[in-house]
Amino acid sequence: MGIYSKVKRFVGKAIFGYNMLSAGDRIIVAISGGEDSLVLAYFLSEWKRMLRVEYELIGVHLDMGFPRDEEEYAEGIKWLESFCKELGIRFLYQKTDCGKQAMEVEEKGITSPCFVCSWHRRKHLFRLAEEFNANKIAFGHHQDDLLVTFFINMFYHGELSTILPVQEMFKGKLYLIRPLVFVEKEMIAKFVRQQGWRVLKNPCPYSSKTKRKSIEEFLKECIYPLGKRVKKSIFNAMFNPKIDYLPKKPNN
Repeated sequence: MGIYSKVKRFVGKAIFGYNMLSAGDRIIVAISGGEDSLVLAYFLSEWKRMLRVEYELIGVHLDMGFPRDEEEYAEGIKWLESFCKELGIRFLYQKTDCGKQAMEVEEKGITSPCFVCSWHRRKHLFRLAEEFNANKIAFGHHQDDLLVTFFINMFYHGELSTILPVQEMFKGKLYLIRPLVFVEKEMIAKFVRQQGWRVLKNPCPYSSKTKRKSIEEFLKECIYPLGKRVKKSIFNAMFNPKIDYLPKKPNN
């Protein structure tokens, strides 16, 4: 089975398994220009064509305001707009100060810049969803993101939890959907290389220093090499909790 068929099958598994798409949906697709977001946009467009279900896709790229090579960035945005046009996706570019606010809290040592940036980015997307009367926002989180988040929450927050494939917000007025949850990061990268797509550089100055990056490297170097099926087994475990065999909190 080719890489296209594999990714399409896994995306279909998520879409049908969690009832992610319905006729009449208006979906904001978060498109950073990274590999994950490109594959997300492509396969949402593909499934729309194959299902013949009428739902609208609005590709949104948020300029986070981080320092970068302006000429290179402008060329990347131009390519991204063309990419969306070919897929029949309406493209929207908006400037934000999310990155600026993240850098300010980092300089003052107030809190994590990643938390601030993510919070403001999501808030901006929520505002756009309301403005465009969208009922869903699609993110490009993949299998590896679920695994890394699971370990972050276990190691640092003392809980067993991770990213949800479908997440209800505002009492059902809005849903966050993640069609790539069954697709491995490596598979996404391979598909992008095969397609020859242009990938926008991530200008975030903290991207290589995050807790998420550290856990990702830890899993890759120390955990997954323990056996061929270890990664798959951990991923399956998240969908197969044995609640009766997990200790309950004591009464006092």
